[in-house]
Amino acid sequence: MRIPAMCIAAASLLGLAGAALGDSRVPIEDMRGKTVSVPAEPKRIVSIPVVMPPMLYAVDGTGQRIVGMHPVTKTAVQNSVLARMAPELLAVPTGFIKGGFKVNIEELLKLKPDLVFQISPEKREIEKMEAVGLPVLATDSGDFYNYYTGYLRILGEVLGKKERAEQIRAEFDATLAAIKAKTKDIKPEDRPKGLILFNAERRMATGSGSFANYWLLNTGATNVAAEIKTSPRGATVSMEQILRWNPDIIYITNFSKNVPADLYENRIAGQDWSAVKAVKEKRVYKIPLGQYRWYPPSADSALMLKWMAATNHPSLFADVDIRAEIKDHFKRIYAFDLSGEDIDRILKPDPTSDWKWN
Repeated sequence: MRIPAMCIAAASLLGLAGAALGDSRVPIEDMRGKTVSVPAEPKRIVSIPVVMPPMLYAVDGTGQRIVGMHPVTKTAVQNSVLARMAPELLAVPTGFIKGGFKVNIEELLKLKPDLVFQISPEKREIEKMEAVGLPVLATDSGDFYNYYTGYLRILGEVLGKKERAEQIRAEFDATLAAIKAKTKDIKPEDRPKGLILFNAERRMATGSGSFANYWLLNTGATNVAAEIKTSPRGATVSMEQILRWNPDIIYITNFSKNVPADLYENRIAGQDWSAVKAVKEKRVYKIPLGQYRWYPPSADSALMLKWMAATNHPSLFADVDIRAEIKDHFKRIYAFDLSGEDIDRILKPDPTSDWKWN
């Protein structure tokens, strides 16, 4: 693998600067199981995984250390309350991303990172960054809970804030346990058949390899698409397949510009949703956009559990005041006071500004 000479020179300068500052280092095991030596107090962090910056903010209480992020993350920041909570994130560069999760090494080095997060499948990209002297911690996807707790564990160690990371995880665990206890005796025939559309316009259904299974099964529903194996983004299916599944309830993620009215009013060209039970019974919902999108792991994941459980079983969870839950969560976890308008926007994200995977 050939690395441009100017990149090697820039990397050498970064190394000399670190040595001059007497940078102490600590071993961190990443989600590959590899131990990486990283700065004990990293000041300049670049995150290529899209969910990392909002979670880093949640653990750190600031976005000041983040000097580079994925444009997909940036769009979520711009269109969520996080833009007000951490306005410093609005100025974070994204131009070093070439597409997907590939990076331009020269542009990355201009950010002078002392730590980079990258997704583990991008092995060649990790090798390129390591070749110029950058410490890289790899993250992974797969099982939702391992993904979620793995991110929190790494962030707690990297930022020196293990107790803070544990607080967020503990709230999620307590919420999950309470909801499972309340739904465990629901008969299979009384569990709504759910479908989560990663992208409604492209009919991307989220199957057994996605986060959908975790959300639906742990909130008293079933996943009609579980018969198909998909990535977290889902896979395109036909309208005929959706009609065969005939879900009782449909959720649309914030990786799609579509809203329930697009299905109710058949606004999507070439698609007819009128015969689908969830559409006929007006049980199509846009997943909220809080501190980050709620479909993937986030520091709001405990709220996602409460919101979805109450949506799946409104009578069983009639005691859940989701607006009060959101307000309390943001005050307790982020020390941020939400207005009523803020909560409105979290529960009904602006469909003109949400990002769509392409």
